[in-house]
Amino acid sequence: MVFLDSNIFLLDRFFPRDNNYKVNKQFLEKINEMGIRAAVPFFTLLEICGITSFNLSAEEQEKWLYSFPEVYPVEILDPFERPGETTGSLDYFSELTAYILKKMTVGDAIFLREAEMYGAAAIVTWNKKHFSGRTAIAVFTPREYVQRQ
Repeated sequence: MVFLDSNIFLLDRFFPRDNNYKVNKQFLEKINEMGIRAAVPFFTLLEICGITSFNLSAEEQEKWLYSFPEVYPVEILDPFERPGETTGSLDYFSELTAYILKKMTVGDAIFLREAEMYGAAAIVTWNKKHFSGRTAIAVFTPREYVQRQ
């Protein structure tokens, strides 16, 4: 499973003139073509939708909130459900605190907690510095990920 950071989707939807737009689009197409299991944590989806709420129509915003896997080929992961068990909110916040203490934003801490909990094979982001040195999971930009496939 490969975890995709919010910036992948924001770049694809809102920044077609960005220097990385083309490779970002190729990356999204490649993971779909290759059937790579891609995932987004639930709270990362909320982060994405909070950012996009200023630019999407109400109809499109609702689709992103409730049917994001129809927009992009990803799974949305439940933060309170570990494979084979459930996690209480106290455990969740205790675990999250450990990530925040690594000097991470709440959004990045949530994302990394989920990636480690689900045993991600890789993290793909345009902001490698947010995760590098904070996890044993391989961290790639979309360009790097496409080149290694």
